[in-house]
Amino acid sequence: MTDSPTHSRAKGASPRKSRDRRQAEVTRAAVDVFSRKGYSAASIQDIADKVGVLKGSLYYYIDSKEDLLWRVVEEVHEHWSEILAETEDLAAEPVERIHAFIKLQVEWYLNNVDTVNVFFREWQYLSGERLKEVRERRRRYETVVRDLLASARAAGDVSPELDLRYATRFVLAAVNAVPDWYRPSDGEPVEAIATANADMTVGLLTGTGGFSARAERS
Repeated sequence: MTDSPTHSRAKGASPRKSRDRRQAEVTRAAVDVFSRKGYSAASIQDIADKVGVLKGSLYYYIDSKEDLLWRVVEEVHEHWSEILAETEDLAAEPVERIHAFIKLQVEWYLNNVDTVNVFFREWQYLSGERLKEVRERRRRYETVVRDLLASARAAGDVSPELDLRYATRFVLAAVNAVPDWYRPSDGEPVEAIATANADMTVGLLTGTGGFSARAERS
């Protein structure tokens, strides 16, 4: 274990690059510790031990444990934004963009399961402006998904009677729950899982309107 934040600096690396690399290492360690122990039970000492530095040296990179949780949340939000932007920029029909969104999101989730699990289980431990910002971002994210569904409804790809509130929650639940049941040991390729999830979700959205609608017509 080293007590110097510059001890592991690669030969010839700039101080900025070395610091950025170390910060990324600290964040990955935090993801591992938070994922295993939970945010409230984890300590700065746990993370320092994982990185291999003295506890005091860790404060060269952070001010508090919450800083590390915020970095994890920021990483997830950054990828959310990238995936939504990529989806919105597609030259495709609305329903195809919904399919692309689900597939891309599930793929990223399954390639970053620990990060995603920390985000969903621990984000409410943030405080003050950070907590307020996360709640606002989640609302904006939901609004973008709802707008995608509204476009599909307007284009006639889904039933005109589709309730956008419930449909939005349905899509988000279908996407966000995947890391809970995913088992890497099953050996199923991530892309295959993501495609199947997108196929089924879009298939349900574009189906007959559900059991109640069929019962009313019969």
